[in-house]
Amino acid sequence: MLADESFYRNIIDNMIPMHKLLGIRLVTIQYGYVKLHVPFKPELVGDPRRQVLHGGVISTAMDSAGGAVGMTTLVSGEDKIQTIDIRVDYMQPAKSNDLIVEGNMARSGNRILVTSMVAYDKDGESRIAEGKGVYNVKRKQEG
Repeated sequence: MLADESFYRNIIDNMIPMHKLLGIRLVTIQYGYVKLHVPFKPELVGDPRRQVLHGGVISTAMDSAGGAVGMTTLVSGEDKIQTIDIRVDYMQPAKSNDLIVEGNMARSGNRILVTSMVAYDKDGESRIAEGKGVYNVKRKQEG
């Protein structure tokens, strides 16, 4: 990893405007793995009749987890990562409860990074969604 956890925490918690809007916070990060927390807020509800989170919030959090996993593979502050594709399979509605999203590296190549993600409620009792992310990574060339 390029830096320690506090470096990534600052980026994830404070520097990404979408994360601030949704309240996404870093729980833990290590090379090839990340765990994020999204607190429930009424503004994130997609179906007011059932008080469940909007699917876009879930997929955004999953993409954020995949991107954060990719950040752990970067070697300099000049490196770049961007989403190529993300697939999310929704298993059940995310009721009015905090959301936890975990991301794991499935493969890291020279230019392509593949991650798997899972979202569940904060109690870990309900699997909300699972997915896969594919990212384009541009790492600074040595030499």
